[in-house]
Amino acid sequence: MIVSLNEAKKYLRVDYPDEDSLIKKFIRTGETLTEDTLRKKLTATPLNKIAVLYVVAYLFEHREDADMNELTKSLRYILSTE
Repeated sequence: MIVSLNEAKKYLRVDYPDEDSLIKKFIRTGETLTEDTLRKKLTATPLNKIAVLYVVAYLFEHREDADMNELTKSLRYILSTE
């Protein structure tokens, strides 16, 4: 994983352990989605970490009503600067 649980929790400003397993799932989803968007193996560049953290934050905030189309478009835009 290029983003650790502690990094994600700090980014989300979560300081309790109740949602650790959910956040770990969001990290794996973020890394998979970022790899799929880039169409290559994910490396720990600053931009890739930002992209994964963006996905984690989006899914955390929109866990009931996530729009994957909107998320994918935003992720493509973030990664287009690479």
